Amino acid sequence: MRWILYILIFLVLLLMAGYLFPREVSLERSIYIDRPPQTVFPYVNNFRKFNSWSPWRNIDPAMEYKYSGPEAGVGASMSWHGENSKEGGGTQTITASTPNSLVQTDLDFGDGSEATAEFKLQEQNGGTQVSWSFNTDTGGGPRERWMGLAIKKMVGESYEQGLTKLKQLMESSAKTNEINERKNSDTTDSVSDIPSDVDDAMGGGPQGVQSEMRNQQQEEAGETEENETGDQKENEQP
Repeated sequence: MRWILYILIFLVLLLMAGYLFPREVSLERSIYIDRPPQTVFPYVNNFRKFNSWSPWRNIDPAMEYKYSGPEAGVGASMSWHGENSKEGGGTQTITASTPNSLVQTDLDFGDGSEATAEFKLQEQNGGTQVSWSFNTDTGGGPRERWMGLAIKKMVGESYEQGLTKLKQLMESSAKTNEINERKNSDTTDSVSDIPSDVDDAMGGGPQGVQSEMRNQQQEEAGETEENETGDQKENEQP
């Protein structure tokens, strides 16, 4: 029976050790994106665009999303719900928005737990340093504080995955635009390279082309305008 007592004492001490951890969980992850802030900002200020790179979007294909309020900015809200999903349900609402620099959100996970999140965008060398932070109060109990360690690890990993997806989305779309611009530029250059005389003949339509061909035939036969004029003068002489 003594070993049972030891186990109980160990569990109590382990639980009480939770008080050594802070009740508030805070973390931040950041990444550099080679696109200007005005290009990145709409993807953190609009929940429909947010879901195009969200680290949680594809975890549960059956997850239902609903949007309310304005499409972007303060008051925009997104709720999610899954019947048998480990992601559960909740709501996220934008509470502050400063163009191209800051977006703050409140999160309600539907089980009484709440948190805040924040995006900071800072211009650097023509690109954007994006910082994504998270903060929540786990409560005063030791069990909740132990849970805070797991929350910090899981949220931190998800933030890293999401920022990587955002970077790939922004930079890949930029490369696609550059390729399309080059194609359009090459097409324009190829048209402008046509010699002006050929362009004039072509621009004259079928009649212009026929006229050019007839002039060439006359030159080959020696029937130029000067020869015709000379022949007429010889015939007029007595």
